[in-house]
Amino acid sequence: MPFLATTLDLTTSQYGIVVSSFALSKMLGNVPSAILVERHGRKPYLVHSLWLVGLGVAGLGLSSTWMELSICRMTIGLGVAALTTASTLTATDVSTPLSRASSFSPVMSAFAAGAALGPAVGGLLCDEFGIRDTFLIVASSYGVVGAWNRVSLTETGNKGFWVEGATKLPWHEDINGNTTNGGDAKSDMTESKITTTVSRALQDTFDQWSCLINDRKVRPLVIMNGFYMMAISGTQMTLLPLLLTNGGPNSTATGIALTASAMGYCYAWMSAVAVVGNPAAGRFADKAGKQTAIIAGGILTGAAMASVPTLCAYGLMAGDVVSLDPNDVNWPLLATALGAWSLGSALLGTSHVAAISDAVSDLKRPQALALLRSGGDVGFLCGAISAGVSADLIGDVGVAMQLGSAVFMGATGWFGLQALALHKLEQNVKKKE
Repeated sequence: MPFLATTLDLTTSQYGIVVSSFALSKMLGNVPSAILVERHGRKPYLVHSLWLVGLGVAGLGLSSTWMELSICRMTIGLGVAALTTASTLTATDVSTPLSRASSFSPVMSAFAAGAALGPAVGGLLCDEFGIRDTFLIVASSYGVVGAWNRVSLTETGNKGFWVEGATKLPWHEDINGNTTNGGDAKSDMTESKITTTVSRALQDTFDQWSCLINDRKVRPLVIMNGFYMMAISGTQMTLLPLLLTNGGPNSTATGIALTASAMGYCYAWMSAVAVVGNPAAGRFADKAGKQTAIIAGGILTGAAMASVPTLCAYGLMAGDVVSLDPNDVNWPLLATALGAWSLGSALLGTSHVAAISDAVSDLKRPQALALLRSGGDVGFLCGAISAGVSADLIGDVGVAMQLGSAVFMGATGWFGLQALALHKLEQNVKKKE
């Protein structure tokens, strides 16, 4: 993407809008995707969503303006929303409560492997075939996988009516307005007995979220997760690629003039650290406490985020701003900083989910997790746009990244104060009891 942005001579603000447009369409597509996948079955959306993503990827390779890029990214976001919903429900269909975690683990492992290998493979293809041909090759691969799913997969849901009685979805109701989910759901219900509307789904969801967001344990976690995703989209996905490719569009900063494959290796390294570090991050959070792990992850991520521009743009050369040749880079130091960044992200990603799961009852947990993800989507949407605008206003991608680090460190400090106040309140309650 940064090489395509440079080819089309986009400003950093325009590039940020392109990055964030994916989050906007995915956020808007989550609820409709859930309804459609339940109504029509899983298999159609495990096929058609891949073709939709492939169409969007092909469009990226053929785009000539930032508006066309944004439309293609939004197309990809809608496809990913449907694909994520269908794959998650498929794994739920074929599992029981006792085997659900092990049923989900192959999906998560495949995602982690794709995140680790994707940038490296994409970089090699880009160096070999060029930017546009690379997008067309990747788009073709989505088409092939979609065709394979159409032939090989079996429908796990019952098309035409609701069959997952244990799933607490707010839009399940019969013609009398009574909910049909839970243990009282009957196996002989038909589509004519069920009314499904997006507006009702949104209304019920927002009613539950308004109660959750007023919870003193939940609200800081949702806000902190929003700032975390803002940092991910603004710095890791928008500014960092531009910094690694010699400053990005319109030369708004000096950096490292990496090739596409070399930049892919950097991101593959970060993904590999995350894959290896996730189990250790989970154990640390369980032993030290989730709030402690979030604070530690925030400090680690923020410090790494601030140090990377110095390593890329200054190269520890007594403050002389230069555009570094890749051979002049202190790669061990840069790899350490990127690894620390990824390890901090692993702490944050693991601890947010665990903390909010501990903070609410079993009945509220699904909606609490949905609220956490939605807060992250809002942060992701705002992060890329704000990072791009700040880089254009400041005139330097590296300084904009360090500004983002300062904002994130401030959010971490605020969360620490909230956690301390809540801890003192709980201690006082225990003393009174």
